[in-house]
Amino acid sequence: MVKPAIQVTVVYDSKSKSRGCDADCGIDWSSTEAISLINQRIKERFSDRIESAYLDLSEPSSDRRILELKLTTSNENLLLPLLVINGQLRISGQFDIHQLLDAVDAEIEIKQE
Repeated sequence: MVKPAIQVTVVYDSKSKSRGCDADCGIDWSSTEAISLINQRIKERFSDRIESAYLDLSEPSSDRRILELKLTTSNENLLLPLLVINGQLRISGQFDIHQLLDAVDAEIEIKQE
């Protein structure tokens, strides 16, 4: 039985300092090295069942999804980065690769029930 693919999206703003951190802390989601490492860890743990995307809200875009995320982030006073799995917000604020992988594990378990 083929397990369903899961879409993991990290939403961040590369031009804004995190409101929850006075110093440079957490993963630099705009770093290609960090993204490559995260993608490698996701692939090692979950094979090809996980699709990942990284959305930088500071980039100009007319994409409806990005505009909605900007509005939601502002209206709900959410801390960036956001971890969104299958369209559902899972984490708001700083998180690391272990938390991301744990959240994906939880989503897989929910899908199997």
